[in-house]
Amino acid sequence: MKDRIHYHRAYKRLGPVRRLPLVALLLLVALLDAAVAWFHAPLLGAFVRQVARMADWVGVRTELTHWEFLPVWVTRMPVLDAAGAFPSRRLALVTFVASVLIVAVLPRLRFVPKVLRVYAVFLSLLNLISGAFFVLVPHLFPYDVLDFSLLYMGTQFGMWLLMPVVMGVALSPLQTPVWERFAVILATVAYAVLFGAVRYASFLYLLQKLTVLHMAAMFFALGPLIDFVYLVAIYSVYMNVVALRLRDRPETWRWSF
Repeated sequence: MKDRIHYHRAYKRLGPVRRLPLVALLLLVALLDAAVAWFHAPLLGAFVRQVARMADWVGVRTELTHWEFLPVWVTRMPVLDAAGAFPSRRLALVTFVASVLIVAVLPRLRFVPKVLRVYAVFLSLLNLISGAFFVLVPHLFPYDVLDFSLLYMGTQFGMWLLMPVVMGVALSPLQTPVWERFAVILATVAYAVLFGAVRYASFLYLLQKLTVLHMAAMFFALGPLIDFVYLVAIYSVYMNVVALRLRDRPETWRWSF
Protein backbone atom coordinates (compact mmCIF):
# COMPACT_ATOMS: atom_id res chain seq x y z
CA MET A 1 0.00 0.00 0.00
CA LYS A 2 2.96 2.34 0.33
CA ASP A 3 2.91 3.09 -3.38
CA ARG A 4 -0.49 4.77 -2.82
CA ILE A 5 0.63 6.98 0.07
CA HIS A 6 1.60 10.56 -0.62
CA TYR A 7 5.06 11.09 0.80
CA HIS A 8 4.38 14.71 1.72
CA ARG A 9 1.64 14.01 4.26
CA ALA A 10 1.53 10.48 5.66
CA TYR A 11 3.54 8.11 7.88
CA LYS A 12 6.86 9.86 7.52
CA ARG A 13 9.59 11.54 9.45
CA LEU A 14 12.78 13.23 8.39
CA GLY A 15 16.05 11.40 8.22
CA PRO A 16 19.05 12.03 10.49
CA VAL A 17 20.03 15.66 11.06
CA ARG A 18 23.36 16.55 9.50
CA ARG A 19 25.72 18.09 12.01
CA LEU A 20 27.39 20.78 9.89
CA PRO A 21 24.18 22.50 8.62
CA LEU A 22 22.76 22.31 12.15
CA VAL A 23 25.79 24.03 13.66
CA ALA A 24 25.80 26.63 10.88
CA LEU A 25 22.12 27.49 11.42
CA LEU A 26 22.44 27.74 15.19
CA LEU A 27 25.55 29.87 14.79
CA LEU A 28 23.68 32.27 12.51
CA VAL A 29 20.84 32.44 15.05
CA ALA A 30 23.33 33.18 17.83
CA LEU A 31 24.91 35.95 15.74
CA LEU A 32 21.49 37.44 15.00
CA ASP A 33 20.55 37.48 18.67
CA ALA A 34 23.93 38.92 19.58
CA ALA A 35 23.50 41.71 17.01
CA VAL A 36 20.02 42.58 18.35
CA ALA A 37 21.34 42.59 21.90
CA TRP A 38 24.46 44.64 21.07
CA PHE A 39 22.63 47.25 18.99
CA HIS A 40 19.51 47.32 21.14
CA ALA A 41 19.75 51.06 21.87
CA PRO A 42 19.57 52.33 18.25
CA LEU A 43 17.10 49.58 17.30
CA LEU A 44 14.70 50.37 20.13
CA GLY A 45 15.10 54.09 19.57
CA ALA A 46 14.28 53.82 15.86
CA PHE A 47 11.33 51.54 16.62
CA VAL A 48 9.81 53.93 19.15
CA ARG A 49 10.33 56.97 16.90
CA GLN A 50 8.53 55.22 14.05
CA VAL A 51 5.65 54.27 16.34
CA ALA A 52 5.43 57.92 17.45
CA ARG A 53 5.11 58.98 13.79
CA MET A 54 2.40 56.40 13.18
CA ALA A 55 0.51 57.53 16.27
CA ASP A 56 0.78 61.15 15.14
CA TRP A 57 -0.78 60.20 11.78
CA VAL A 58 -3.97 59.14 13.62
CA GLY A 59 -4.02 62.17 15.90
CA VAL A 60 -2.40 60.72 19.02
CA ARG A 61 0.15 62.99 20.66
CA THR A 62 2.90 61.05 22.41
CA GLU A 63 5.92 61.91 24.50
CA LEU A 64 9.18 59.98 24.30
CA THR A 65 10.65 59.11 27.64
CA HIS A 66 13.26 56.69 28.98
CA TRP A 67 12.43 54.33 31.80
CA GLU A 68 14.91 52.61 34.11
CA PHE A 69 14.48 49.06 32.86
CA LEU A 70 17.30 46.74 33.99
CA PRO A 71 20.25 47.40 36.31
CA VAL A 72 22.62 46.22 33.57
CA TRP A 73 22.51 45.91 29.77
CA VAL A 74 19.18 47.56 28.80
CA THR A 75 19.38 50.16 31.52
CA ARG A 76 17.06 52.71 29.87
CA MET A 77 14.10 51.55 27.81
CA PRO A 78 12.61 54.12 25.40
CA VAL A 79 8.84 54.20 25.72
CA LEU A 80 6.00 56.44 24.62
CA ASP A 81 3.67 58.16 27.03
CA ALA A 82 0.26 59.52 26.10
CA ALA A 83 -2.87 60.75 27.79
CA GLY A 84 -5.33 57.95 28.55
CA ALA A 85 -9.10 58.32 28.54
CA PHE A 86 -10.88 57.26 31.72
CA PRO A 87 -14.24 55.55 31.22
CA SER A 88 -17.53 56.88 32.50
CA ARG A 89 -19.02 55.20 35.54
CA ARG A 90 -21.85 53.87 33.37
CA LEU A 91 -19.41 52.18 30.96
CA ALA A 92 -17.46 50.74 33.89
CA LEU A 93 -20.67 49.39 35.43
CA VAL A 94 -21.83 47.86 32.14
CA THR A 95 -18.42 46.25 31.67
CA PHE A 96 -18.49 44.90 35.22
CA VAL A 97 -21.97 43.39 34.85
CA ALA A 98 -21.21 41.91 31.42
CA SER A 99 -17.97 40.39 32.71
CA VAL A 100 -19.76 38.83 35.70
CA LEU A 101 -22.34 37.28 33.38
CA ILE A 102 -19.67 35.88 31.07
CA VAL A 103 -17.73 34.38 33.98
CA ALA A 104 -20.89 32.86 35.46
CA VAL A 105 -22.62 31.63 32.30
CA LEU A 106 -19.99 30.84 29.68
CA PRO A 107 -18.34 27.87 31.49
CA ARG A 108 -21.75 26.13 31.45
CA LEU A 109 -22.14 26.39 27.67
CA ARG A 110 -20.67 23.06 26.65
CA PHE A 111 -21.24 23.64 22.95
CA VAL A 112 -18.58 26.39 23.04
CA PRO A 113 -15.07 24.92 22.65
CA LYS A 114 -13.31 24.69 26.00
CA VAL A 115 -10.28 26.68 24.88
CA LEU A 116 -12.53 29.59 23.88
CA ARG A 117 -14.39 29.42 27.17
CA VAL A 118 -11.19 29.53 29.19
CA TYR A 119 -9.80 32.38 27.10
CA ALA A 120 -12.99 34.46 27.31
CA VAL A 121 -13.37 33.90 31.05
CA PHE A 122 -9.75 34.91 31.67
CA LEU A 123 -10.16 38.17 29.73
CA SER A 124 -13.53 38.81 31.40
CA LEU A 125 -11.95 38.46 34.83
CA LEU A 126 -9.47 41.18 33.90
CA ASN A 127 -12.30 43.44 32.69
CA LEU A 128 -14.30 42.61 35.81
CA ILE A 129 -11.50 43.81 38.07
CA SER A 130 -10.91 46.96 36.01
CA GLY A 131 -14.63 47.71 35.91
CA ALA A 132 -14.88 47.34 39.69
CA PHE A 133 -12.00 49.79 40.14
CA PHE A 134 -13.64 52.45 37.99
CA VAL A 135 -17.04 51.96 39.63
CA LEU A 136 -15.80 52.09 43.21
CA VAL A 137 -12.44 53.86 43.37
CA PRO A 138 -11.48 55.24 39.93
CA HIS A 139 -8.82 57.51 41.45
CA LEU A 140 -6.97 54.41 42.71
CA PHE A 141 -6.63 52.71 39.32
CA PRO A 142 -2.97 51.65 39.48
CA TYR A 143 -1.94 51.79 35.80
CA ASP A 144 -1.54 54.43 33.13
CA VAL A 145 -0.34 54.49 29.52
CA LEU A 146 3.28 54.82 30.61
CA ASP A 147 3.06 51.60 32.64
CA PHE A 148 1.44 49.89 29.67
CA SER A 149 4.21 51.13 27.36
CA LEU A 150 6.97 49.86 29.62
CA LEU A 151 5.38 46.41 29.84
CA TYR A 152 4.75 46.36 26.10
CA MET A 153 8.27 47.39 25.11
CA GLY A 154 9.95 45.06 27.58
CA THR A 155 7.90 42.08 26.41
CA GLN A 156 8.27 42.99 22.74
CA PHE A 157 12.05 43.22 23.00
CA GLY A 158 12.15 39.87 24.78
CA MET A 159 10.13 38.33 21.94
CA TRP A 160 12.59 39.69 19.37
CA LEU A 161 15.36 37.82 21.15
CA LEU A 162 13.34 34.64 21.72
CA MET A 163 11.84 34.22 18.25
CA PRO A 164 15.10 33.45 16.39
CA VAL A 165 15.95 30.79 18.98
CA VAL A 166 12.53 29.13 18.80
CA MET A 167 12.45 29.19 14.99
CA GLY A 168 16.07 28.02 14.78
CA VAL A 169 15.36 24.98 16.94
CA ALA A 170 12.11 24.24 15.08
CA LEU A 171 13.74 24.46 11.64
CA SER A 172 16.98 22.70 12.54
CA PRO A 173 15.80 19.15 11.61
CA LEU A 174 14.82 20.17 8.08
CA GLN A 175 17.07 19.07 5.23
CA THR A 176 16.83 22.36 3.37
CA PRO A 177 19.55 24.93 2.63
CA VAL A 178 20.80 26.78 5.70
CA TRP A 179 20.41 30.15 3.99
CA GLU A 180 16.76 29.38 3.24
CA ARG A 181 15.95 28.49 6.82
CA PHE A 182 17.79 31.55 8.09
CA ALA A 183 15.85 33.69 5.61
CA VAL A 184 12.61 32.37 7.15
CA ILE A 185 13.92 33.34 10.58
CA LEU A 186 14.82 36.84 9.36
CA ALA A 187 11.39 37.19 7.76
CA THR A 188 9.74 36.19 11.04
CA VAL A 189 11.72 38.78 13.01
CA ALA A 190 11.03 41.46 10.38
CA TYR A 191 7.31 40.72 10.55
CA ALA A 192 7.45 40.87 14.34
CA VAL A 193 9.02 44.33 14.22
CA LEU A 194 6.55 45.66 11.65
CA PHE A 195 3.48 44.14 13.28
CA GLY A 196 4.74 45.21 16.71
CA ALA A 197 4.99 48.84 15.58
CA VAL A 198 1.48 48.88 14.09
CA ARG A 199 0.07 47.18 17.17
CA TYR A 200 1.80 49.59 19.56
CA ALA A 201 0.46 52.62 17.69
CA SER A 202 -3.02 51.05 17.62
CA PHE A 203 -2.92 50.46 21.38
CA LEU A 204 -1.94 54.08 22.00
CA TYR A 205 -4.85 55.20 19.82
CA LEU A 206 -7.37 53.01 21.64
CA LEU A 207 -6.12 53.98 25.09
CA GLN A 208 -6.31 57.69 24.30
CA LYS A 209 -9.39 57.89 22.10
CA LEU A 210 -11.54 55.25 23.85
CA THR A 211 -10.66 54.14 27.36
CA VAL A 212 -7.98 52.58 29.55
CA LEU A 213 -10.66 50.35 31.08
CA HIS A 214 -9.68 47.37 28.88
CA MET A 215 -5.93 47.97 29.12
CA ALA A 216 -5.06 44.67 30.82
CA ALA A 217 -7.37 42.59 28.63
CA MET A 218 -5.98 44.25 25.49
CA PHE A 219 -2.42 43.41 26.47
CA PHE A 220 -3.12 39.74 27.15
CA ALA A 221 -5.49 39.32 24.19
CA LEU A 222 -3.46 41.10 21.50
CA GLY A 223 -0.09 41.95 23.06
CA PRO A 224 3.35 40.44 22.40
CA LEU A 225 2.40 37.26 24.27
CA ILE A 226 0.32 36.15 21.27
CA ASP A 227 3.21 36.58 18.83
CA PHE A 228 3.65 32.82 18.81
CA VAL A 229 0.41 32.61 16.81
CA TYR A 230 1.94 34.09 13.68
CA LEU A 231 5.26 32.38 14.46
CA VAL A 232 3.47 29.02 14.23
CA ALA A 233 1.66 30.22 11.10
CA ILE A 234 4.92 31.13 9.33
CA TYR A 235 6.47 27.83 10.41
CA SER A 236 3.44 25.88 9.14
CA VAL A 237 3.45 27.60 5.75
CA TYR A 238 7.16 26.93 5.30
CA MET A 239 6.78 23.29 6.39
CA ASN A 240 4.02 22.80 3.83
CA VAL A 241 6.23 24.28 1.10
CA VAL A 242 9.10 21.98 2.10
CA ALA A 243 6.85 18.91 2.26
CA LEU A 244 5.44 19.57 -1.20
CA ARG A 245 8.92 20.17 -2.59
CA LEU A 246 10.24 16.88 -1.19
CA ARG A 247 7.23 14.68 -1.89
CA ASP A 248 8.91 13.15 -4.93
CA ARG A 249 12.11 12.39 -3.02
CA PRO A 250 11.21 9.42 -0.82
CA GLU A 251 14.88 8.90 0.08
CA THR A 252 14.66 12.06 2.20
CA TRP A 253 12.03 10.52 4.49
CA ARG A 254 12.08 7.63 6.92
CA TRP A 255 8.95 5.57 7.46
CA SER A 256 7.48 5.82 10.98
CA PHE A 257 6.92 2.05 11.24
